[in-house]
Amino acid sequence: MLRSGLATSGAEAVRLDVDVTGVQQLRLQVDQYDANRWFDAVSFGVPTLACTSPPRPGEPFPGPVSAGGRAGPGTSPIPIPSNHRGRHGAAAPRRAGKARMSRPVRITEKATPAVLRERNTELVLQSVLAGGGTVSRADIARSTGLARAVVSQIMEGLVARRLVVEETARPSGRGKPATLLRIDTGRHCLLMADVRPAEVLGGVVGLDGAIGATARTALPARPGGADVVAALVPMLRTLARDDGRAVLSAGVAVPGIVSPEQRVIEALQLRWKDVDLAGPLAGALGHEVVLVNDATAVGMSELSVQSRAGDSVIVLHIAGGIGSAVLLDGRVHLGERQRAGEVGHIDVGVSDRRCECGRRGCLETVASLPAVLDGAPVEELDAVSSPGDAPATPELEALAARVDYAGKSLAALLCVQAAILDIGDVVIDGPVRRAGERLLDAIERELAVRLPPSDVRRPRFSTMAEHSIMHGAAATAMHHRLGVIWHSA
Repeated sequence: MLRSGLATSGAEAVRLDVDVTGVQQLRLQVDQYDANRWFDAVSFGVPTLACTSPPRPGEPFPGPVSAGGRAGPGTSPIPIPSNHRGRHGAAAPRRAGKARMSRPVRITEKATPAVLRERNTELVLQSVLAGGGTVSRADIARSTGLARAVVSQIMEGLVARRLVVEETARPSGRGKPATLLRIDTGRHCLLMADVRPAEVLGGVVGLDGAIGATARTALPARPGGADVVAALVPMLRTLARDDGRAVLSAGVAVPGIVSPEQRVIEALQLRWKDVDLAGPLAGALGHEVVLVNDATAVGMSELSVQSRAGDSVIVLHIAGGIGSAVLLDGRVHLGERQRAGEVGHIDVGVSDRRCECGRRGCLETVASLPAVLDGAPVEELDAVSSPGDAPATPELEALAARVDYAGKSLAALLCVQAAILDIGDVVIDGPVRRAGERLLDAIERELAVRLPPSDVRRPRFSTMAEHSIMHGAAATAMHHRLGVIWHSA
């Protein structure tokens, strides 16, 4: 049922549209100033709504207030974490605080009751994940601003879907002990995979981000999509059968560009162009399959273990090639064509070598893992990882010099990314991690040459190490299916 009314104050008019079917949506249009300027807010369980008069020109628009008048200027009655995005891709309202241009400049569609219910279900589920088994329904109602009745209704659905478990806490005093909520880790799991040029890795992860069994299988030389499917399907089937939990979805990371339609547009290391990998995998496994770029997967993994919502991070994944992912205010930025972070084949002025792509000067010619190793076994990186130890042989001395130059070259890229995006936190991932502190020292030294002292921050290695890509692929699949990711911090 929709009720509409017009509140006026002199010549000023504010239009109120209220959907009272369980989700009241307040849309305020300030007719006097800009007919295209809309302010959306959501409230639950509020029988009456009021709005202050529109502001004078130059004043901030006052926020909506309930009958109790608790909402203040510029606030939303439902605070939503800054890293939360609805499954339809719309940015969620932010708490009052730092002003950021995080919401779309132009609103193209209305927020329907169905979208609002979905978003609030995700908000409640994310609150359970972040709570780690220590929050009750009342706690979630207080932290989110949702009415308790709404939280209870959402929670009943999550419990029925076996996503959340309710447990009675031990009595701590007078009164009835609170019923605590935690994610149901015993019912569902996610499959995860990391496709590499020479092998595929697979594993199982719970809805809390805990990694279970893992496996790996070699691939033939120059594998095609069918080869990857043939290797992954039996591996993932066995992992799922041995785990015993119901599979919600499968996340598969590839070293290439993934289209919104879930096709591999291009993967230079695999020599693929326009390959349908998700379709055959989903058909053979009987589960939804979500593809993601490998560097983006590392970004999703880092996002899931951040201690604060809204952090910004630059990820560099260095293996057979070099890929980057950018996390802006807690969101992975993919770009208009899903190509954000394709940095391996740009020229930053550090090389004149010819690249496999046919051009000269690509960053990968001096900073990728094959360029650093130059035929040496990857295990030899361990021998030069400590910058304080002198290399024992001329071969190791040459390897250490290549690591140093790779770090210097990566810094040439990072200083541009950091300056444009104002991001100081840099995460390095991939087998090149074995170069250890020597690589990080080389990057930091060159950043100190190229950037003002206040902008220089030491890079760090990825949190989940070898499992970062798979871990992030599973987080991507979980976000696609449930609209949330685990909270491992």
